[in-house]
Amino acid sequence: MLMARCTSVVRAVLYIIFQCIGAITGAALLYVSTITGLVPSSFVGSLGNTGLNSAVSGGQGFGIEFFITFVLVLTVFGACDDRRSDVKGSVPLAIGLSITACHLFA
Repeated sequence: MLMARCTSVVRAVLYIIFQCIGAITGAALLYVSTITGLVPSSFVGSLGNTGLNSAVSGGQGFGIEFFITFVLVLTVFGACDDRRSDVKGSVPLAIGLSITACHLFA
């Protein structure tokens, strides 16, 4: 959003900082849940792990990531555009459905 001049530099920096805090908090919760035995030991090595299936090449994985990122960014910019008057409904719902569809596609 900063590159498209839709937000200020201060707001973008704060957004990045809070995203990092959220990621660290999530990782800490995952760590605590694995060492306390809340998660079965058979899941401990693969929780939060993302990777390519053995049938998918690196180039195909890059193409899939490129496509779903394009769809997400297009949805965010289309739904959040203040200059459009034809946008009706819930913007978070549109973005959430876009993320769901991309996850199901990938």
